[in-house]
Amino acid sequence: MTTSLEDATCAIAAEWQAAWNAHDMSRMAALLTPDVDFVNVLGSHWKGSADVERVHAAMHKAQFQDSVWENHESQAQLLGPDLGLAHLRWSIRGDFDPDGTPRAPRSGRFSWLLQRDGERWRIRAAHNTNIVKLPGT
Repeated sequence: MTTSLEDATCAIAAEWQAAWNAHDMSRMAALLTPDVDFVNVLGSHWKGSADVERVHAAMHKAQFQDSVWENHESQAQLLGPDLGLAHLRWSIRGDFDPDGTPRAPRSGRFSWLLQRDGERWRIRAAHNTNIVKLPGT
C-alpha cells in the first residue's frame, strides 16, 4: 500500500522533529533525496543531502546544541503522481546566534517539494523562513 501524501508529510515532519531534538543529523538527512536543494532561514543554499547533513551537524555542535524543535500544523497537496508540495509551521527555542547570544524563541514555515520513490516520500527541495509579524498583521 502506498502512503498518502498527507500521511507522509506528517511522518516526515515527526521524524524531522525527533531527529532535530536528538541532534542526529544523519537521521535528518535520511529524509532528504541525495540531490536535495535546501535553502535555510538565512538564505544559504545547499545542494545534496551530504552538504545539508554536514552543515547542520556542525551547527548542532554549537548554536543548536540545546535547541528544541516543535512542529505545528502542516498542509500538503499532490502536484503529480510522485510529486507533492507541503508546508509546515514550526517553532524553536534554546538556540543561539552564531556569536553565542541566546535567541528568543521563534517560529517559521518550511516549504517542501516531496518526491515519491516507490513507497517512500522524501524531501527533494526545501525552503525555510522565519515568521516575522509585520505591523498591522
